Amino acid sequence: MRRKTAFITLMYIALGALWLNLGSRGITHLNEQTPERDMRFLYDYKNLIFLVISGLILFLLIEMYRRSISAVENSYKQLFEGSIAMIYVFDRSNFRLLEVNERMVENYGYTRQELLTMSVMDLRPVEEQPKLENYLNTIHIEGRATEVWYHKRKNGEVFHVLISHHKTEYKGKMAYTVIAIDIEIYVKAEEKIKELLQVYETVTRVTNDVIWEYSPATDELKWQNGFSEIYGYTAALRENTKEWILSKVHPEDQAFVAKSMADSLEQLSNFWRCEYRLQCADATYKYVSNQAFILLDAQGQAEKMVGALRDITVRKDYEHRLLQKNEILKKIAWENSHKLRKPVSNIIGIVNLMKIETKAADPALMEMLERSALELDEMISRINESTSSIGEKD
Repeated sequence: MRRKTAFITLMYIALGALWLNLGSRGITHLNEQTPERDMRFLYDYKNLIFLVISGLILFLLIEMYRRSISAVENSYKQLFEGSIAMIYVFDRSNFRLLEVNERMVENYGYTRQELLTMSVMDLRPVEEQPKLENYLNTIHIEGRATEVWYHKRKNGEVFHVLISHHKTEYKGKMAYTVIAIDIEIYVKAEEKIKELLQVYETVTRVTNDVIWEYSPATDELKWQNGFSEIYGYTAALRENTKEWILSKVHPEDQAFVAKSMADSLEQLSNFWRCEYRLQCADATYKYVSNQAFILLDAQGQAEKMVGALRDITVRKDYEHRLLQKNEILKKIAWENSHKLRKPVSNIIGIVNLMKIETKAADPALMEMLERSALELDEMISRINESTSSIGEKD
């Protein structure tokens, strides 16, 4: 812009000098060629023509400048009124509002006329006003977002606003132009996120779930809270890759787990789940249940896996004890159905013989009866011991 102005100025000076020089020479030459007439009066016409042309040029330049300024003003006015942000101008001396845009009217609930009778203090809660006055009366950074402030609507509702401002001059008054963005929805969303994170952390501590995120494209594995506490791997002891966590899977389970995950990613399954043994930092193993959702990108490829790793060692130990109990019960049932029936059959047979025989009891039969009774007593004792051991393992 300055180059263009300088060029026009230089061109005007050069053409003016050329006109004056050539005009003077031309009149002098014409005066010498016509000695019978005095042609010096042409100097007056030359100067008059120069003034007229200069005036026209200045008029055109001023008009062009006025139109450009008018266009700029219209652009700024359209930006001022059409902005999605709230914009207002206020007097630096008394903090009175000088101009507001339509967004201000919509957001604060006042009419334009009401706003123009107010000060910026009226837009703040009472407890916020001393802070604003102190801020405006001290040296502060301008031209960018400063901080989050509390503003107040006509109905008394308080909301959060992000402020940016700079010094300006408005209708001869030293003023500030302020751009205010209503961020109440984002503040509430952030508060909700914090609340959900607190709930998540509480649930994680109760359920021993550890949330993780894996990106196949970068082979980056991220662990959320709980992984170090439950499995002992601090940030210094772990590598955030799939290969590292697979290396901590029990050797007997590694191939199965790797194939299961690879198949799910290749088939673009929505859900993946696997149970296996995972080595902790202290070299012990925990049974874990690992399940995840597979998220796809716009091209339909696996973008990331988001899952939860759960310690199920207690459940697995309980299942193992149940299996042991089941084996003991099977053994008891077998002994009851096979070994226990033999002495019982003998006793039944001896009793039947004794009913038939009217003579005195045969010593051999009595001995057999006694032996069968002892065998039956021994079997019952063993059953009692087996059932007692089940209760002890609980």
